[in-house]
Amino acid sequence: MAPKTYFSLLTRDLSHPISNQWVPDFGDYDRKVVQAELDDYRQQGWSAAELRIIETAPGQKDIDAAVAALNEAESAKVARS
Repeated sequence: MAPKTYFSLLTRDLSHPISNQWVPDFGDYDRKVVQAELDDYRQQGWSAAELRIIETAPGQKDIDAAVAALNEAESAKVARS
């Protein structure tokens, strides 16, 4: 049996000059629940660029690896600029 997909809401503070990396903030097995959380963040003033939903296996190591890869890709983009 394949592991269930886990959905994580990632946030980042783009106004912070140094630590604007993605961090997991909320997660659930139901994408609709995570989307509702994202919508709540948007209503609280977060911009779309500061929010992202990712899909991973449910283990914390899987989530951490996906977030690390995303942050590494973002850092590489900034370095090329």
